[in-house]
Amino acid sequence: TTLLYTIKFELRYTMSRLRSFTCLLLITLATLEESSSAGRLSEDATGIDNVPEETNKDDDVTVKEEEVIELRMPNITTEDHDQYLVTPIRVDYQDAYIVGYNPKASAEAVHHILIYGCSAPHRVDEPYWVVGDMGGICDWQGNISTILWAWALDAPDFTMPENVAFHIGSNANINFLLLQVHYKYKIDSGESSGVDVVIRKQAPLHLAGIYLFATGNTKIPGHMAVNADTTCSYNEEEDMTPFAFRTHTHKLGAVVSAWREREGDWTLLGSGDPRKPQMFYLMEGATHVIKTGDLLHARCLFINHKDTEVDIGATGQDEMCNFYMMYYQTADKFKLEEGCFREQEFMVPDYAKVDFIVNKRPMKLQYAEVEELTYEMDTSWTTPPGITQMGGMACNANHTQLVVFHRADNDWSKEQWFDDNDEVLFPERYIHENTILFLDPETGKKLRSLGGGHFIMPHGVFVDHHGNVWVTDVALHQVMKFEVAGTEPSLVLGTKLQPGSDHAHFCKPTSVVVDVEDNVYVSDGYCNSRVVKFSKFGTFVAEFGEHSVEKGVAGGMGLVHDLSINHVDRVIYVADRENGQVHVMSYGGDFLSVYSVPGAAYALEYIPEMKSVAVVNVTEEGKHSALMITNPAQGEEGNQPYTSRQDNGHLPHQLLPPPRPGAHPTCGEPSPLS
Repeated sequence: TTLLYTIKFELRYTMSRLRSFTCLLLITLATLEESSSAGRLSEDATGIDNVPEETNKDDDVTVKEEEVIELRMPNITTEDHDQYLVTPIRVDYQDAYIVGYNPKASAEAVHHILIYGCSAPHRVDEPYWVVGDMGGICDWQGNISTILWAWALDAPDFTMPENVAFHIGSNANINFLLLQVHYKYKIDSGESSGVDVVIRKQAPLHLAGIYLFATGNTKIPGHMAVNADTTCSYNEEEDMTPFAFRTHTHKLGAVVSAWREREGDWTLLGSGDPRKPQMFYLMEGATHVIKTGDLLHARCLFINHKDTEVDIGATGQDEMCNFYMMYYQTADKFKLEEGCFREQEFMVPDYAKVDFIVNKRPMKLQYAEVEELTYEMDTSWTTPPGITQMGGMACNANHTQLVVFHRADNDWSKEQWFDDNDEVLFPERYIHENTILFLDPETGKKLRSLGGGHFIMPHGVFVDHHGNVWVTDVALHQVMKFEVAGTEPSLVLGTKLQPGSDHAHFCKPTSVVVDVEDNVYVSDGYCNSRVVKFSKFGTFVAEFGEHSVEKGVAGGMGLVHDLSINHVDRVIYVADRENGQVHVMSYGGDFLSVYSVPGAAYALEYIPEMKSVAVVNVTEEGKHSALMITNPAQGEEGNQPYTSRQDNGHLPHQLLPPPRPGAHPTCGEPSPLS
């Protein structure tokens, strides 16, 4: 069967190459020579670049000292978002040894890449095909199928340790390399992501394999933290030495770890944050050999802030739990190990536990106190008709106009607006009327408006020192800038209607601020627990913060809901809603201090005149209030109350600065920088 598959595959590919050959003859001989040497495969379908060769006298097969197999998608297109594609390439050697991988892909388009070694591919009649997450890749019946490498999140090149390599070729019964690429979004034009696979002819002292831990039945309820555990006993006679590992989950993964247990003694093999570049990391410290009778454990910690349950599955809206462990054995005793897929809960002893907040220092929590204050309605203020549920409000640079960003008829509280993948369910429901209103702060009279046809679910608004208006839309997953006299956005950040976590995508961004050097900071937000910094031209600069459900961890945040900026001290205040915290962050991303507030921290505003931050919060009892954090740039204690709201009506999403004595209570007087 394998022989027939191979012959059929070669005939199919040869005919494809002959058609290309005929077309090239119609151009020029020079073009023919260039194209035939630079193609995806050489004419003998080995996939090896043309470099000086030497002959291996043992098997009479031509091999080079160090060569590159260019494993690429052949200018593919996809029919939909979130698709897995596979393409094969034949390895026409008896023995070759993989010593390195150089990815040629970008996380902006590719979720992850896997390379499989197979005796025969699942299909032989197509240059590429669509598959599920793990099925439809290799021909499973009586043949070898093994993962040889994995990549995600712009991980860099990987080089194997000296004298360790993956064995491929006919003597290893790995006759094909298969490239699997999981594309995030629909690809409309030719795309050729892939990997350069570096091989050598010399046999190493040790051969490598990948031992995979994986779970498949875990359910992650909404607003819960859940462990997905797997445990197996190692029963092989030959010792196995792990030397590198890679972790992989989707959005909800916080940390993935693996341990060896021997006679009750636990040793951590590796632990990683799956939100960081998903490369293979070399294991540090002492070498931990796995022997017969050892127990092997792996755990994924998931934290679900969504309202809905998430399952382990194959799509981007599901979750995955994988710990890939590279290992080696002596070449003459090497055996491909299958991995561990038996789900079983376990208890990790205290000395072997892993803190899921990676590389973050704890900080002393400052506590803000709330004091009840009375307030009264300003009866001279007239709210213009047509203003509905508000995303936010702000004052312009000289505090002469109040800018309101509202949602018209698109009420977030009345129906479900997003699916489990954070994509909006009603992408056609653009708001036709103007949603950005400029009001007179003295009377409430509408001065002008804009924004009709641009938004679906308005959220945050900010006016920079030039008078430009910046807004966020959680349904579009975008941030937009409107210049002083403009009616169309002059700058757009994020990819329309596409949630994500890379440099080109947001996931429900909540707020935006701009410093006096015109750098832009975006709180992102409902899904990503980060603050993203851009240049004034919209170029990505950096991102700050990581997901955490614990208080008092610098940069450890849950739902990042609002931002405010202190131009004098060059710091940004971050409202961590679900954790009930306010983080003080420098422009460069250093977290200077963190304040705890009762309940959830919904919104905040820095008040230059008082050198204080006003915070709108909601207690667990549903009580709305506002409090003041004084002198927060230096992280000093001593918090004074500002005002409070005790009703259970609509929660305010924005708090404006208080006035100077005698000034109107809406916008107050200009700050020193205006």
